[in-house]
Amino acid sequence: MASITKRSGSWQYRVSYKDKDGERQFVNKSGFPTKKAASLAAAEIERQYHRGADLSLHDTTLIEYWDKWLALYKTGKHSRVTESRYKTIRKQLLAYWGIDRTLKSITKSDWQEFINVFGAGRAKDTVSKLNGYVRAMVDSAIDDQIVYSNFTHNTVLTGHAGKSRDLKYLEIADMKRLYDYCVEHASLRALYNYIIAAGLKTGARYAEVIGLQWSDVDFDQGLLHINKTWDYMYGTGFKPTKTPSSVRDIEIPTGLAALLRQLKQQQAADNLKKGYRDPLDLVFRNNRHEVPTNSAINKALHQLEDVLGIQPRITFHGLRHSHVSYLIAQGVDIYYISHRLGHSNIDITLRVYSHLLDDSRKAQAKIALKALDAL
Repeated sequence: MASITKRSGSWQYRVSYKDKDGERQFVNKSGFPTKKAASLAAAEIERQYHRGADLSLHDTTLIEYWDKWLALYKTGKHSRVTESRYKTIRKQLLAYWGIDRTLKSITKSDWQEFINVFGAGRAKDTVSKLNGYVRAMVDSAIDDQIVYSNFTHNTVLTGHAGKSRDLKYLEIADMKRLYDYCVEHASLRALYNYIIAAGLKTGARYAEVIGLQWSDVDFDQGLLHINKTWDYMYGTGFKPTKTPSSVRDIEIPTGLAALLRQLKQQQAADNLKKGYRDPLDLVFRNNRHEVPTNSAINKALHQLEDVLGIQPRITFHGLRHSHVSYLIAQGVDIYYISHRLGHSNIDITLRVYSHLLDDSRKAQAKIALKALDAL
């Protein structure tokens, strides 16, 4: 039962209920401008109780539930990079909502106001990721019967478009010049040339390339076995691939196979001379027996772009986009490309590379019309 009283100029409710152990408990809330508003709020609490809600969780705060959700479903199940992103989001939520804002008190309009503020000066993709993470958290809160609707649904995302994807891959002529330069200057001392060449010819992610062992290179079949990644950020060693579908075999051209043979021979000679044996048998370990970081390779790539006059600059991940753009331009089947990239489904490939596929469709349309005219 609920009692409604006036105190210090505003109205409050006090709802009594029995917890799971049969003990009487109370839910209180004050600050209502009218008796009717307090009565309606109390009636909603009673409805929730009769629907099976645990009223002890009624005052759970946004930050409190975020921490609980992370601990239950996320911590230890993702990479350190992803977990670092969750911590950043927590700081952003805390800065806006404070430590005491209850999850239940946030309305759809409240959330939209936050998104409008958060999106100012940020990329729309960043806003979308935060909204997606919080949506998953609120879905969990719905299952726990703390809230009964998800205030993040149908949110109008704000933020700028970010850098256009069509600026993130190389033209075919620049790809060839970069690859040829890397082949010509490849050495253990300049290991980045080998790594960049491998990125161009495989389209693999940096962590996948750097995580290759010589046992993953099948020279007879012309294959690379992608079955793990390397933690280049924190130096913890091998990690699982990004997704289960990222475990795959990538066919490599004969030129890259020859280049990798050359690297293996150089490594063997250098290790013999220094009396060194790599316990991990990594493909890409330099003459100082180090594994290059992603930032070091990006720095080297930018230097090569400057030397060759390649514009605009791309990162190592841009080599992956360049690889795809070239295959699409050559008419390679999108299903094969999706598998080669290790995407979990073709929809991801279609979404990420839709701008490239539009040009391919135009070319395919001409071929189709020519064939139909000849019928």
